[in-house]
Amino acid sequence: MNRLQIIQGSILILILVIGYFTYDYLNKENFNNSNRIDSLEEKEIKFNKGNFITEGSNKIIDLSYKSIDDNGNIYEINSSSGSIDADNENILLLEKVYAKIFIYNYGTVFINSGYARYDKISLDTHFFEDVGLKYLNHNVASNDLFLEYSKKEVKISNNVKYFDESSYLIADEMKLDLITKISKIYMNNKEKKIKLLVKN
Repeated sequence: MNRLQIIQGSILILILVIGYFTYDYLNKENFNNSNRIDSLEEKEIKFNKGNFITEGSNKIIDLSYKSIDDNGNIYEINSSSGSIDADNENILLLEKVYAKIFIYNYGTVFINSGYARYDKISLDTHFFEDVGLKYLNHNVASNDLFLEYSKKEVKISNNVKYFDESSYLIADEMKLDLITKISKIYMNNKEKKIKLLVKN
């Protein structure tokens, strides 16, 4: 055999080896993709079946809703479980709730609570029991928080406690406008004063 035939034979063997491995790889990839699709479909079916606790029950597990408005504002609410209100199918009664409100050119407000009443149409939400609100270094705790999403207004009431790095405040109610960033803090009884502690 001369040198040219050895080179041609080597190139032919190399082409065959590359062809084999490419064919084998593509077949495995297609097989894996079809398996992934099958398992995703199975998971989706299991997820859908697993959402409801019992047949005929209206309790839903791992609930998540996300809404984006025309201005780029995003409202996302998640809960460990929930149920549809017997009197109004647009109202969800949620448990162990965590929500994020991203207001364009403002930032993100985080809310958590033990329970919430969520309107699927208006997105208005009443958070209650162990309510917490956080925005940057501002923190608010209370027993009730009412979000009127269409107006981007928040009303916090029932044992309101505000704290940040330098102050601690106790009041009856707090109102926040998420667009103008104006907040109002007040007591329902005019004779009572807001309690404020400032850290030095």
